[in-house]
Amino acid sequence: MIIDMHAHICDMRSPNNMACAPLTAENLVERLDADGIDKAAVLPWAVCPEGVTFQMLFAPEQDVVGQIRAAARHPDRLILFGNADPRWGGNLPDTDFSWLLERFVEMGCVGMGEVSANIYFDDPRTINLFRQCGKWKLPVTIESTGPGSGGYGFIDDVGSPRFERLLRAAPDTIIIGHGPGFWAEIAGGLTPEAKSGYPAGPVSEEGSIQRLFRTYPNLYADISARSGYNALTRDSEYGVRFIDEFQDRLLFATDVCYADADELARTGQLALMKRLLAEGGIAQAVFDKITCKNALRLLRRYGRAYT
Repeated sequence: MIIDMHAHICDMRSPNNMACAPLTAENLVERLDADGIDKAAVLPWAVCPEGVTFQMLFAPEQDVVGQIRAAARHPDRLILFGNADPRWGGNLPDTDFSWLLERFVEMGCVGMGEVSANIYFDDPRTINLFRQCGKWKLPVTIESTGPGSGGYGFIDDVGSPRFERLLRAAPDTIIIGHGPGFWAEIAGGLTPEAKSGYPAGPVSEEGSIQRLFRTYPNLYADISARSGYNALTRDSEYGVRFIDEFQDRLLFATDVCYADADELARTGQLALMKRLLAEGGIAQAVFDKITCKNALRLLRRYGRAYT
């Protein structure tokens, strides 16, 4: 079985890309069939104001609940996640999210994400939401960026000090790393500007990710999007070593945002894993963990086994 742990049903068109095809639940399932993927976790998009480019003007499912209900039409293929912004409910550091998380669980959600607020990882509002997600046994997938505002995703400095404070402050919450601000940290010597992008070149010095994986058992990561693919392929030899060491923490994922996405966006991560398996770079057991078993372990923990 192969599980995509980061998928969307959304309409992300804006005036600059109106020719792109939006993703419905039905054509997401068609993509899974075409690409040989058995199931996908649907992460509702977008709950934070920074991530909205007015796609709500076009989307048939304009809100989180609409996307959850659309995905729920395919219970054998699509895994439900909820989503929230730490600033909801009054924008306070002690907002009670239990009513919201309880409703998500009642609807069948087994995770949260991608949580993408453009505030600091260690903001009290962030810590408050993540701790409560842990109490409800909901893993959280994050979006991340580097220093400065003006984008979307949680903000951090080089070396991931704020992300580390969140991991330490919410030890009972599984946090799934994702995005440029996370994956750029696979290598040391990072500049503030590069942390928000896709650094190239060999990994001659470890970044903060490796230390965080070794220190915090509540940290996982999905390998989706350009950020995850770039991290694992910028230094192919090191990428294999990284995958082997952290095989128990990595999750296959794609983060495809359009029905007509190009082949690399749709199949890049899966093709990489299959190639490494065929060439002997990784063992079958490693492939199975990353494409399925790690996800099932997390999902079983939260009360629903997808088998």
